[in-house]
Amino acid sequence: MMNRKQTIDIAIIVSCATGMLLSYLYLDNRAEKAGSLFILAITGVCFMVLAIRDGKMERQSYGEGGKRKGISEILLLGEDGGITDVWDIYGKTSIVFGKEEGEFQADINLKHTDYAGTVDGEHAVMNYSGGNWYIEDLDSENGTRIQRGGEGKQYKVSSREPCRVEKNDVIYLGLAPIKIR
Repeated sequence: MMNRKQTIDIAIIVSCATGMLLSYLYLDNRAEKAGSLFILAITGVCFMVLAIRDGKMERQSYGEGGKRKGISEILLLGEDGGITDVWDIYGKTSIVFGKEEGEFQADINLKHTDYAGTVDGEHAVMNYSGGNWYIEDLDSENGTRIQRGGEGKQYKVSSREPCRVEKNDVIYLGLAPIKIR
């Protein structure tokens, strides 16, 4: 499976090859032809290396059975604990939770959920850094809490200190339960 970066890398490689062909066929000046061929060849090789590296990284991010390693989905849980909505976050590095209204923009938009009344416009943010996800409250009115997978206790998430997030944790944005998978 090719990711978006690989697709762009391959498009650039094809463009370089096309440019080399056109330079060879249509440039009469030997110096211009040689310079153009050299620059396009080096650019094409660089992007070929990037495409190969991106492909290896993509394969490494999948575990046994073709399942993704690490956090790749955000689940909104209903009152009965069932899944009511799913967001794919694979490849993202920052996610804003909230409800889109007015000037507020949210990657995970909870405006049309049963929990909308307890969620601020920009409630919390989750950032990927150093191989881990971290969540921070954005000084929301109803706060953000985290329940570690398998634990019954909830911990308050600060707006000043990022809190590491792991698979199977449940984050509460106000009353909205968000499971990390």
